Amino acid sequence: MLKAASASALLNAFLMALQIAIGLTAHSDGLFADGVHTLSDLAGDGVVLIVLVLSSKHLSATPREGDGNTVQALASLFIAALLIVTAAEMLWHSIGQTATLSGNTTMQVGALAVSSFVTIAKEALFRYMRAEGQRAGSAILLASAWHARMDAVSALVATLGVAGSIAGMPMLDHVAGAAIGLMITRMGCVGARNALRQLSAGAAGKATGPYAAE
Repeated sequence: MLKAASASALLNAFLMALQIAIGLTAHSDGLFADGVHTLSDLAGDGVVLIVLVLSSKHLSATPREGDGNTVQALASLFIAALLIVTAAEMLWHSIGQTATLSGNTTMQVGALAVSSFVTIAKEALFRYMRAEGQRAGSAILLASAWHARMDAVSALVATLGVAGSIAGMPMLDHVAGAAIGLMITRMGCVGARNALRQLSAGAAGKATGPYAAE
């Protein structure tokens, strides 16, 4: 399980750097917004890794029942709040943005290629994480897997936005950035709701990821 979570973190770190760098250079709202989205995914991977590491040390300690779930819920609530704030900033940026995709043909094609690659990579990550989660019977890995599937949809939206801008409809890229912002807002709200439910229930019962509803 740690191997799968580590692989997800490394892939998200690489994709995030690539998306933000090309998004800023090509003035692509959609690609940049999806890069920020991937940054939030990296934070989520950190929470998953922490939970898995703490779980692996459970045999050498005797914590009170529910403590691990409470820590996970509190961390998830923090990340959910961060997602909502980040999404609000992205929406404001997309609404007020007047710049269009860079006129440099190489940069346009590069932005489209990066966005397409991210879509494929996220779908591959979903399939890998789902298989590992099912094999290990891990609810948190399965939740991360479905999170990756939503990321693939988000990346596809960004790809369509970049393609539309290249085709002479630059507003589509701004619309894609705003759409991704709304998707992240929903993800943050769902995460906050589930984390609060877990806390109010006393962190009892089986562990469920904050984005299991995705």
